[in-house]
Amino acid sequence: MDIGDRIKKRREELGMSQEELAKKVGYKSRSSVNKIEIDGRGLPQNKIVIFAKALETTPAYLMGWNDETIEIKYSTLSSCDSENLNRYADYLYMREKQLITDSNSKQYIDFIIAEKVQCLSDIGKKKVFSYVTNLLDLEVADEELNAAHARTDIDVPEGVDTSDNDIMDDENF
Repeated sequence: MDIGDRIKKRREELGMSQEELAKKVGYKSRSSVNKIEIDGRGLPQNKIVIFAKALETTPAYLMGWNDETIEIKYSTLSSCDSENLNRYADYLYMREKQLITDSNSKQYIDFIIAEKVQCLSDIGKKKVFSYVTNLLDLEVADEELNAAHARTDIDVPEGVDTSDNDIMDDENF
């Protein structure tokens, strides 16, 4: 795979058209990008870094010095959250080696969901956001319902009426 193939592959992964990439790197038309993708030799050396930034990758990846950089994927995580970063590295490895199964997918469910959402169109992403918002509202409602149940942190002697049905009729109230 040469530099032109890598540029095309990365552009397609991002869902970017040749015209969009051309504008990002300072070309007037998509034909320049098309020529580079067909024959990578047409890419001036001083444009490699510009292409890498536009394609959210590194010059090393475009040049073929390493495979798709995990560092780029790491950049989507908070650098101060090392436990999450390690889990993400494990997930990337497991996914690449096709070792994610039903038994271990729960460990990586947040990454799996995030990856699947990235594949959706903007309309699909908006629907997911709406669904998640509704789901969170339901969880809050469930927690509020559970909070209304009888207290379990106190001892109530047997035979004592704890209902509040007639509290308004209580003369001591």
